[in-house]
Parts: sequence; structure tokens; C-alpha cells
Amino acid sequence: MNFQEIAQRFARSSSGTDAFKAFYKDTFELMKTDSANAALYFVVGVIAQSFVRRYEDQGITADFADSAMAILVGYNDKISQALGADPTERVRLLSDVALDYEWNVHDF
Repeated sequence: MNFQEIAQRFARSSSGTDAFKAFYKDTFELMKTDSANAALYFVVGVIAQSFVRRYEDQGITADFADSAMAILVGYNDKISQALGADPTERVRLLSDVALDYEWNVHDF
């Protein structure tokens, strides 16, 4: 399975911690087979894992889960774009994801 397939499956899944858990497990597994792009997978995988660690045992609203899912889908789009980009653009896109998550996402 490649990243685009993993990202598409996540985007089509119902919102909630199970989707985030499957996503981060898949991205971490992909790191083993595509080590050249491990940093790209690691960043979005850790974001999904953070969501699971924070909310797995809590009830969350559908709106909140949908909002979190939309954020990660957006990041996945950037990572997919980075996979086909030259090295400079790849680092810029990865940095965009990392910076946006660090400074603009406060809930997970």
C-alpha cells in the first residue's frame, strides 16, 4: 500500500479515533518499506497518533472529529504533493505541515 492509498482510505473513513489509529499505524508501517520518505510519513503519523492519544477514551462530537479529520486530510494532500516534488519543494511542504500543526492546531 502506498501513501496515496492510505490517505484516500483515511479521507473516506468515518470520523473518529479508529480512523486516526488505522492511519497512523499504516503510515508508521509505510516508513519501513519507503524509508526515503519516512520523515513525510512520520509527521502526519504523529499528528494522527496525537489525536488518538488525546481522545481515544473520550466522547467527542461529530463536528469536532470531522474538523480534525479535515485538517489531517489537508496535511495529507501536502504530503502527497511533496512525494512528487523536488527536494527543496519537498522540505518546504513538510515544513508547512509541521509549522501549521505546531502553531495553529491546539486541540490535538
